[in-house]
Amino acid sequence: MAFRSPHLAAELHLLLVALLWGAQFPLVKTVMAITTPANFMAIRFSMAVLLLIPVAWAKRASWSNKVLWPGVLAGLFLFGVFITQTYGLVFTSASRSGFITGLNVILVPLLTILIFRKMPGKFALIGSGLAFGGLYLLSAADKTQGLPFNIGDVLTIGCAFLCAGYLLVLNWYSPRHDSFWLTMLQLLVVLAGSLIWAGLAGELTIQLPGRTLGIGLFLAVTCTIYAFWAMTWAQARTTATRTAIIFALEPVFAALFAWWWLAERLGPIGLAGGGLILFGIVLAEVRPQLRDIQVPPS
Repeated sequence: MAFRSPHLAAELHLLLVALLWGAQFPLVKTVMAITTPANFMAIRFSMAVLLLIPVAWAKRASWSNKVLWPGVLAGLFLFGVFITQTYGLVFTSASRSGFITGLNVILVPLLTILIFRKMPGKFALIGSGLAFGGLYLLSAADKTQGLPFNIGDVLTIGCAFLCAGYLLVLNWYSPRHDSFWLTMLQLLVVLAGSLIWAGLAGELTIQLPGRTLGIGLFLAVTCTIYAFWAMTWAQARTTATRTAIIFALEPVFAALFAWWWLAERLGPIGLAGGGLILFGIVLAEVRPQLRDIQVPPS
């Protein structure tokens, strides 16, 4: 049965992506008790790349050397996003990781001040202030209400900054290059970085429980291959504002799945902090200020 509205179909795909990305936080948190972050990333991205090799072969005629540098640059940012987020989950909770990672949405307009010398609008600034207030509440939660602020939270804040940088890189390069090859190169860079990291650390192994390998395959198919395709397809059929608001649900889904699967509790202060972060994200994106970012040539 076909959807009558292309907007509805696009937004349902985006909603599913947000749900899947929210679900991956507790899944990765579970796996971190069995293997190391770099080794799990190597397994996950090996599976994703192997599944995409037949597609790459079929599309080989569309390859252009011009996509090489943009793909590598975006891939380096993406590797930083995954390595900091995954290592962060070793120390912090899945729900807190989801909310802190969500800060990338409001960090994008703030980074434009430093990088592009473009002042964001008042909604972005107010939303940023609310979200950082929420981050303070999350970090202020005492041991009876949740984890104290720790190195995992610091790593996840770094992940949010890297994710914001990644989004800015994609905003500039995506319209100018083939989306498949841009994605494929990113995955190859993340895979290479994970293999090198795990290999040098002596962590590289596939001798893992079947459930761990199954989670890796699930994330490779759903949160990597499907998610990249859905974002590319859907964002051409809906507005940037609707996309941002839908993706603001990702930390909510992360908290819900963490509560369901891991019995995590944020506590009253943590819930208030998460709520402020979510409200700040939505407020910052109701009036998007970055539709026409003009990035100076490098």
